[in-house]
Amino acid sequence: MTRNILAGTALALLIPATTSLAEPVTSDRLAAGLPRSGDIQGAIVELDAAGARFIAIFQATQRDKISGGIVLLHDQRGNANSLEVIRPLRLGLAQAGWETLSLQLPNAARDEGRAAWLSRQTVILARLQAGSDWLKARKRLDQAIVAQGDSGSIAVRFAADTLPRELKALVLVSSHLEHDEATGPDPLGRLKTPVLDIFAERDVRPVLDSAPARKTAAAAAKDQDRVYRQAMVTGAMPGFFGLEDSLLARIRGWLATYAEPAQSNTR
Repeated sequence: MTRNILAGTALALLIPATTSLAEPVTSDRLAAGLPRSGDIQGAIVELDAAGARFIAIFQATQRDKISGGIVLLHDQRGNANSLEVIRPLRLGLAQAGWETLSLQLPNAARDEGRAAWLSRQTVILARLQAGSDWLKARKRLDQAIVAQGDSGSIAVRFAADTLPRELKALVLVSSHLEHDEATGPDPLGRLKTPVLDIFAERDVRPVLDSAPARKTAAAAAKDQDRVYRQAMVTGAMPGFFGLEDSLLARIRGWLATYAEPAQSNTR
């Protein structure tokens, strides 16, 4: 293992892409919520956010031209390598020309409510910034965020409050946004970043019921040039199991239209 300081806020510890999650070298990090078996298919990266270490999974692209970098945020029931949404997207988007960095977010009990997850927003925001900084240190100045579930609320606030120049697009997957939650008033209408709001045809009730309100909030944006799109994956259940390719294709196509730079970076 080698240790490289790639940015002031990002201390990286890379483990070979073939490392098994069951190997002792990663056992202390598995407590953060990653599965304990199977192949990661990527490199474990150790980052620093506000003085606390956490891990992420980096997946390089094999393409000569790189579209940019994508930070992925799992929801409160997942982890950085979740079979539900996160793993198919982090690998599939890497095959499409993006470098992906999937962040491990704070542990959460599966029966925790939405408010408990959103109360962790300070920690999650710090990790999101650290992930973005790590990609910037790799000269990935065209970035996108893909946020699953209730992590979408936190990603929206990050984009609206920090206005990062490198953030070219935001993808919300099965996200339920409200005005009266722990994060404060919904900032969706203040975003200047293109947004894809995608969900399953038979998604959880709150996601489906709040879809019109999300569209209304986005329409209130003062920047009328900003792009907001809602998309539904026909036939999909929550988690998109069996229709991961459809989810990936919709996101890939949207990013290619609204997020990829005119000239992709080369290695």
